[in-house]
Amino acid sequence: MATSQDSNQQVIAIPSGERWRYGIVVAEWNNEVTESLYKGAISTLLENGAKEENITKHYVPGSFELPL
Repeated sequence: MATSQDSNQQVIAIPSGERWRYGIVVAEWNNEVTESLYKGAISTLLENGAKEENITKHYVPGSFELPL
């Protein structure tokens, strides 16, 4: 029988992102997909306390250039 509280689970607090700066690199290739991924990343950062002015977006031609 399942219970609502599992004694084996640990709750880990997610630290606030307000004091950090973030850089997000977005591939221009397949723009429909990469822009959706970018919007999801921005949404997650903002939900966790990141400040919009501390988030920088940079475009690269394709996925090959992402690590460079």
